[in-house]
Amino acid sequence: MVEDSINIAEPGFYHPGSKRIGTTNGLYQEDFTLLRHSPFPSRLFVTALLALVFALPATAGETPQEMLRAVTEEMVTRLQNEKDALQERPERLFTLVEDTLVPYVDQEAMSRLVLGVAWRRATPEQRERFTKEFKTLLVRFYTSALLDNPDQIDRLLEKGQDLITFRPGGEARGNRIQVRAEAHPPEGPSVPVIFSLYQKEGQWLIYDVKVEGVSIVVNYRNSFSSQVKQFGLSEVINRLAKRNQELWEKTVENGQS
Repeated sequence: MVEDSINIAEPGFYHPGSKRIGTTNGLYQEDFTLLRHSPFPSRLFVTALLALVFALPATAGETPQEMLRAVTEEMVTRLQNEKDALQERPERLFTLVEDTLVPYVDQEAMSRLVLGVAWRRATPEQRERFTKEFKTLLVRFYTSALLDNPDQIDRLLEKGQDLITFRPGGEARGNRIQVRAEAHPPEGPSVPVIFSLYQKEGQWLIYDVKVEGVSIVVNYRNSFSSQVKQFGLSEVINRLAKRNQELWEKTVENGQS
């Protein structure tokens, strides 16, 4: 069980020291949108980086740092190989990310954490649907940061292996660890990033990422909590599915224009 692996109910699991941002009235104006649409190039750079970090599979037997370092190397290679194809069919980036997302990020664990009490009250069908649509939202929302700003791909490739550096060691607690890193944008100061991982069957899986103290899980949790109370879980899932379809159609249309 996921709960046994990472002890979801444990106080402090949601990192209360995180920078919390107020919830919004719109389901799709997520708190973490500030990273995508911030005027600061460094935040846009890190968002693009996260989209690609989420795209790559983990390898069993590696330390978290080794795994994440290998991700960076593979990311540069994949971007280089896919660059021309993405110009003609940008939606291919969604497929590339989604095809390799599941073995690397524990989507069910993230979904449990994001929904909290609503997850425990949800039916098996609602849990399955939310996990699927939330995964799709993460893939398409953050990946579209690259597609909205094509020059980010070139800038990422220019940085090469210097995209991000990982600090040795890490803050371990049982089968969980936080790996601290610094992303290095082409312009501006370095940006602190913290990857939260836990070990499951010998493999390290990401369940949260913080950028400048902003936690993906905590901020989505804040947004979805208010929306579930207002509309109910089934309607929230339906709106997620609609938004995901809109993101796909917009990307395909942009590729054809």
